[in-house]
Amino acid sequence: MNLNIARQPLLWFSFLAGFAIPVSTAMQNISAGVLVLFAIFTTEIHQHIANALRQPLIQACLLMYSLFVLGVFWTDASINDALGMLLKMRAYLLAPLFFALCTLAPVRQYLLAGFGLGAIMTLVLSIGSGLSGTPIIQGAIGDYSVFRTHTYHSTFVSFLACGIAAYWMAGRLPKQWRWPAAITITLCIFDVFFMVKGRTAQVLLLLLLGLLVVLWQGKRGFLIALIAAAVMGPLLYLGSSSLRTSMSTVQSDVQSYDKGDIDTSVGLRLFFHKVAKDLIKEAPILGHGTGSYKQNYLKNAGDSELRRSFANPHNDYLWLGVELGIVGVLSLVLVLLATAKQAWNTISAERWLGSVLVCSYGISTLANSFFTDNITGLAYVLLACALLAGSSFQYKVSL
Repeated sequence: MNLNIARQPLLWFSFLAGFAIPVSTAMQNISAGVLVLFAIFTTEIHQHIANALRQPLIQACLLMYSLFVLGVFWTDASINDALGMLLKMRAYLLAPLFFALCTLAPVRQYLLAGFGLGAIMTLVLSIGSGLSGTPIIQGAIGDYSVFRTHTYHSTFVSFLACGIAAYWMAGRLPKQWRWPAAITITLCIFDVFFMVKGRTAQVLLLLLLGLLVVLWQGKRGFLIALIAAAVMGPLLYLGSSSLRTSMSTVQSDVQSYDKGDIDTSVGLRLFFHKVAKDLIKEAPILGHGTGSYKQNYLKNAGDSELRRSFANPHNDYLWLGVELGIVGVLSLVLVLLATAKQAWNTISAERWLGSVLVCSYGISTLANSFFTDNITGLAYVLLACALLAGSSFQYKVSL
């Protein structure tokens, strides 16, 4: 297929792939699948695949996926569970094709623009539903997420805020867009702290914005970030009942766990982590094999229906540790390090956002499954490829 013929459909599906990240799993899978077909059948894209295979990010993704393939040979899981895990992790296998597509500037621009529009739509609907007191789709009273659960919702809204801030700091935001940009960033902070629950994302948003300031201004930025944190932290805590409730819940749940009450939000996570660590001790080097976490966890979950309803340690370092041992954990760390290294070789906004992506996922996956979940795993690969394949939105103005 000739690129001249495929160009417009390719761009629209790139836009849909970005738009779907905060909005729809089905749309995300379909649009990503179509992008794979474009990469395979468009002749002009083939020349970029060899270059993609030389990138640290892509090599790290393929290494991690290869370990999952090898893990099938020693797994104690059923073949269905093993193949299911390989399917779940497919984004890392397809990473060279996504990177090759993103080598074309319009593709990465459309993908990032689609993500931005999807996140803005999510933001507006969330605040609207919160102010009206009417939950929609995934939302609930007091937790007004929309298309995704609150953790993913707040993470993607946080990425929107950081993305706008990064392009502004880099001087690549036209002057007429600065007021709308400032309003959007403010609304993102308002939404994460006042409309949607989620302890991880609330703390992470402040850390990511602080990281951006440090990357932008260096030592001076570190001082600015500390002062801003000292001012904003107490204000947000006093003003956000959601944040205060979350902090109180953590304290209460930890106390309950110490008394033997496991079946609370924090207590369950502590239990998942304990079981996972015990399983890692049984096979520390290569793990129990691909797809083996579920059946091994259930052997140790006890009789509680609530505990048995989860087959997810809510920590990807532990998940890979159980299935692939320390080798698997190191492969995940390598993906993060490769992304950071490659981001550092790009220019301003993309460099900063690559660091934001690494920091966000590296921290979030301590309490969630950001790399092994299809939604966020595919999002990581697509966004990383779009940011690292080249510069986007080159408009340059003085700050």
